[in-house]
Amino acid sequence: MATFHHTQKAEATLQQATPASLHHLHVVSENPARLIEFYRRLMDMSLVMTGGPETVLVGPNRAMTIVAAGNGAQPYWGFALKSETGLAALRRRLEGNGTKIEALASPLFQPGAFLVSDPQGRRMGFGLAADHGVATGMPGRLQHTVFQTTELEPVVRFYTENLGFTISDEVVDTDDTIKVVFMRSDDEHHSLAFFQGSRNEWDHHCYETNEWNDIRDWGDRFAAAKVPIFFGPGRHGPGRNLFFMVNDPDGNRVELSAELEIVPAGTEPGTWPHAETTLNTWGSAWIRS
Repeated sequence: MATFHHTQKAEATLQQATPASLHHLHVVSENPARLIEFYRRLMDMSLVMTGGPETVLVGPNRAMTIVAAGNGAQPYWGFALKSETGLAALRRRLEGNGTKIEALASPLFQPGAFLVSDPQGRRMGFGLAADHGVATGMPGRLQHTVFQTTELEPVVRFYTENLGFTISDEVVDTDDTIKVVFMRSDDEHHSLAFFQGSRNEWDHHCYETNEWNDIRDWGDRFAAAKVPIFFGPGRHGPGRNLFFMVNDPDGNRVELSAELEIVPAGTEPGTWPHAETTLNTWGSAWIRS
């Protein structure tokens, strides 16, 4: 059977050596005011900085910066490490394997953060979280982000071999081609995933809640705002998490999740069939093409 996963030394993985978690999004929008209103009103994110090129929103365990499209604005996805030692170790790893590093100045990271770009130009930021105080609101920790790609193999190789992500699960079609790869950067099943598809685009991002009742409460909130669920509620196969998905005003897909699987270091990657019941064990699924 085809596979991308390969033996990784424990000390070479993010999970073991320099754990990282998704911390914030840097979103480029054609209509920033509309997007800001959505995340403030429905996602309990407070405005903490504005007036410059970007607007900064912070909620309980979630944050984002929003910038208007144009003038070369590009999105990125920010991962936070736990210590200066870990960040320095990751930088040395990247310098050692020839990965290009760019300095990143973000109000959501402390000085010393940096960016890397994958083979298709997606940008990932790494740094130490800046302190913006304690935010209140419904539980939903920014937890993972997912992309569709036309070139699955080189992209996955970059994230595993250069950056140190670990493959948790692969979804394989009947012709033995790999369609989806779920990767982790700490003990949670995935903080990053890629679907093989016909486009190169941001697929969705996810907020991890505490329990099933939180999924209910988020569903009630979106229903009251007349924001329809387009996928779910259900349970994924890979990761075993409960979920549903909605769209924000820009069409970015937003997932609410609970009970994501914890995967010990050294666990062998799983293999799943490319089928609706893999993406939603409860019923019908959204199949990318």
